[in-house]
Amino acid sequence: MIDEKDSSQNIFCKAVIFDMDGTLIESTNADFLAWQKVFSDYNKILTFQDYSPMLGMRSYAVVQDLLKIKDEKEQAIALSNKSKYFRGIIEEQGIETVPYVLNFLKQIRGLGIPMALATSSRREKTKMVLEKVELLSYFKVILTAEDVSNGKPFPDVFLKAASLLNLPVENCIVFEDAVSGVKAAKSASMKCVAIATNHNSHLLDEADLVIESFKDLNFIDLCNQLEKVMA
Repeated sequence: MIDEKDSSQNIFCKAVIFDMDGTLIESTNADFLAWQKVFSDYNKILTFQDYSPMLGMRSYAVVQDLLKIKDEKEQAIALSNKSKYFRGIIEEQGIETVPYVLNFLKQIRGLGIPMALATSSRREKTKMVLEKVELLSYFKVILTAEDVSNGKPFPDVFLKAASLLNLPVENCIVFEDAVSGVKAAKSASMKCVAIATNHNSHLLDEADLVIESFKDLNFIDLCNQLEKVMA
């Protein structure tokens, strides 16, 4: 019988970097409702169609570029209110992991492959959410919006994750659900698997592979499939 852990030594992937919102956590609706409240505070209407391009954007960029708030104190108030609204929504509605992702994380950990989290969310929100769904222990490295100068679609957060994992970019796979995150991963010269939780598959076609679900996903088979794409 072939040991899967031994098999993992022969694949190119030596680390996995996950986005959080929409990739690991079903937080998109709560995030949208929280931003909707913030926009309403400034007499602006936010539809889900307007919100979709915000997926993967840092909160600071939303406040500065979309709400057009330039005053630093007012920016801080808007960001604090966003966190407060989000916390209230998940306290009321709860929050869950994306279906089948927990089994996939356990599979990767069982193979001895390190995992990192690279999110555009702020540190406070990231810690709160990961604690609620009990995922903190899976990640060797956790990077948030505060840890890099440039957010997605710039590659900074993925490049820093690879550096902290002490691995070259060509040995890392990124899992993303947002267009900006896919662009960031490809700009970092990493292989990218997109999960179509919040977008139609065709919008994510810059990724090396697009999946509809983590159900029955075998990590070694996935790596072999990506290696064929590389050939």
